Amino acid sequence: MKRPIWTLVGFAMFATGILSVILWLVGLKLTFLNVIYNLGAATIIIQLILLFGGVIIMYVARTDQEE
Repeated sequence: MKRPIWTLVGFAMFATGILSVILWLVGLKLTFLNVIYNLGAATIIIQLILLFGGVIIMYVARTDQEE
């Protein structure tokens, strides 16, 4: 895959993660993430994996491979 596609995937993961954490803190839920909201304590872990995983994917996709 090309680097811009990985950047888009990383941004989508980060945006979904940060939005789900913010909405979860105020008591709202994203409907397409209902599967992870039913997992109990693992919900916050999965949300943080989305958040930090997206940032890591964007960082790796945007850095030069020759460095």
